[in-house]
Amino acid sequence: MSDEKVTQTQDQQQDQTQQQDQQQDQQQVDMKTYLELVAKMKKMEQTLANEAEKQKEIEAKEQELFQKQVQLTLKENGLERFADIVKVSNEDELADVVKKLNGIVNEIKIQNGYIPADHAQIDEYSKYEKEKNVAGMIAVKLSKLFQ
Repeated sequence: MSDEKVTQTQDQQQDQTQQQDQQQDQQQVDMKTYLELVAKMKKMEQTLANEAEKQKEIEAKEQELFQKQVQLTLKENGLERFADIVKVSNEDELADVVKKLNGIVNEIKIQNGYIPADHAQIDEYSKYEKEKNVAGMIAVKLSKLFQ
């Protein structure tokens, strides 16, 4: 019986040793996998940071390009003086603002344009003609002959 006990004890020790070896191997594999995952995660974080930076740069360039388009559109329509006050965020708004500003500018031009009070001067002959005064008409004609 003692041989059996010794054999059982040895078997148990071997089993325990094998289990410990397996646990150590598993821990080494887990640690290796963990380190690989940490490295991959750092790479992904860097990639995401780079992508976010690139996206910000692209958005900044798009905004700059749109502002240049606004400037050009205003200049084409003779409205470059309004560039400082025109704040639009898309092309539809820009078209509406340009249309409204053109309407306002045209109204101002009409209001400030030359409007004659007396379109045609009435000469003496026309005055006598309206009055049907023949003697006055003849007198005007004769007075021109002797000047």
